[in-house]
Amino acid sequence: MAVNKFIKYSLFTFNFLFFLGGIVIFGLVLHARANKERFQITDNHLPAIDLLVFVGAAMVILSFLGCCGAIRENRCLLALFFLGLLSVLLMMLAVGVMGVISRTAAAQEKMRLHVTQLLPLGKLPAGDQVAFQQIERNGFCCGLFRGHLDWGESEQVPRSCNCTDTSRDCTAVDGREVYATPCMVFLMTWMDRVSGSLMGIAFGFGAVMILGMIFSSVLCCQVVANKGSIF
Repeated sequence: MAVNKFIKYSLFTFNFLFFLGGIVIFGLVLHARANKERFQITDNHLPAIDLLVFVGAAMVILSFLGCCGAIRENRCLLALFFLGLLSVLLMMLAVGVMGVISRTAAAQEKMRLHVTQLLPLGKLPAGDQVAFQQIERNGFCCGLFRGHLDWGESEQVPRSCNCTDTSRDCTAVDGREVYATPCMVFLMTWMDRVSGSLMGIAFGFGAVMILGMIFSSVLCCQVVANKGSIF
């Protein structure tokens, strides 16, 4: 039985795209990991982020094995590719599970307890205050739970709380308008989006990897039928 050329070159194309995807994921996740404050990545998300770094590197290596195994019809490389792809699939499922866990009420309550220790915000180190003020600008919010009151004295409320968007919910404080919405609302919404993205990535790549596993196993069986033992 001849090796199916469609499966062979489809597997090669799949692995080439897999290689590009691995580079993109590896680069983007490393960039996000190195700029945690900018992307507002909390400690609760670090395990999933670190796992994605490893998955991205594994994708690059596995795609190389798959390309070589498909184009050279090498049984050992195809078998290694299949086993490696299965391992990565399980890891991606773990990322999806972490995304689900991060959306639970228990995880959100844990985050609430952690950030409560930051109050009052006016007593935070200068660098931390600057980082949080950037969150206020991005989220059109002020404070954490109680709005401007979380900063302490009214004179400590920073300019980042100033209500520059009149379509937002604002309140008057010492003759100026500040955002009335606490930033915890913005942070929780952002966390839901991040966890949703993680689950989407895990599901999408999982479906593609299952297809790759099917193609590699079929091609490997055809090569074995032509050349005998898998070794």
